[in-house]
Amino acid sequence: MSSILPFDDVEFKVVTAEDSERLMQFLHVHYYREEPLTIGCPPPEPDAEDEAFLLSNVPHGTCLMALCGERIVGAAVAGPKMPDEAEHQFEEAARLTGTKWGRILGFLAIVERDANVFQRFNVPKALHLHALGVDATLRGRRIGERIVSALGSRGRELGYPVLTTDCTSVYSARLMERLNFQLLNTLPYTSYVDAAGVQLIKPPAPHEQVKTYVLRL
Repeated sequence: MSSILPFDDVEFKVVTAEDSERLMQFLHVHYYREEPLTIGCPPPEPDAEDEAFLLSNVPHGTCLMALCGERIVGAAVAGPKMPDEAEHQFEEAARLTGTKWGRILGFLAIVERDANVFQRFNVPKALHLHALGVDATLRGRRIGERIVSALGSRGRELGYPVLTTDCTSVYSARLMERLNFQLLNTLPYTSYVDAAGVQLIKPPAPHEQVKTYVLRL
């Protein structure tokens, strides 16, 4: 895959370190404001650790931007995942106890453990889609579908056997189903509670659960 792939009036570019600042600016407007984990866990802004984690995927060459000219109209942040991912997430969640990102990581660790991708598919690694954002003014033009398809092509080129994602939103789950991803696991937000039984992440309707999907590449 070249650094830029033409697709009608949209081009798909592999994100580089030089793109990191404007990628994060785009995600703040077109991802975080609607991301159920972010808006379901106060305060409304993402933690710095959350942002740093997304940007840590850039050096792997597995993040894509959809461009119309110089304008970003979509972005996919993805990176490698290994069999010890759930263990690592639980450790990070414990280290960040009391923070918003620590709370979110604790939930994602349970999601990862229960999906059990590596044992189910007998693969040594996976490409995991962490974040997907599309310019709200351009929705309905299949940009989300096209960027996920381009990410699958990128994953195959880099030797990943599967592409996985945890859909925290009803809308992203519908997208993966249209793209023929296989549903592996479903975890309701109501299942994630503290010692007193208080729900820790409360997204607005219609988001009620996280669905984990996988696609063989």
